[in-house]
Amino acid sequence: MIDINQVRNYIKDTLSDLGSKYASDDAVELVLTTGIVESGYRYIRQISGPARGFYQVEPVTANDNVASYLRYRKTLAKKCAEISYVPLKYWVEGSVEDWDKILEGNITAGIIHCRLKYWRSPGKIPKTTEGMAEYWKKNYNSELGAGTINHFVEAVTKHLGT
Repeated sequence: MIDINQVRNYIKDTLSDLGSKYASDDAVELVLTTGIVESGYRYIRQISGPARGFYQVEPVTANDNVASYLRYRKTLAKKCAEISYVPLKYWVEGSVEDWDKILEGNITAGIIHCRLKYWRSPGKIPKTTEGMAEYWKKNYNSELGAGTINHFVEAVTKHLGT
């Protein structure tokens, strides 16, 4: 796994560039722990599935962020383009096929889509590892996903000692 403090700082910088309301300490930790659980910061392609990048964002999810959220928030879409170096057209009219390629090769785009997925989810971000595990399972991995709350807690505890 890559240096976790570098990853944390990169996430914090990315979310701060997106806007202070996206960059709380809890949000940074949630995105960080999502990467630990989803890929261990080792994989950029799901072993058998469509998810891409360290945050294992599915291209369908990224496309939904664009079609259902960013398309109606042009200023935010422009900010996403600026900080990810991904042309604006993908942030307002991208396709599943586009996001399949972008997510695999652009860490910043993955961070943004991970954060937007959580931003669009109900409830506050929990402060404990167990709370984050439940929040991740409900809002990110989903009831249909193979991930478990126990796996989340074990992975995060192993890598962060919390």
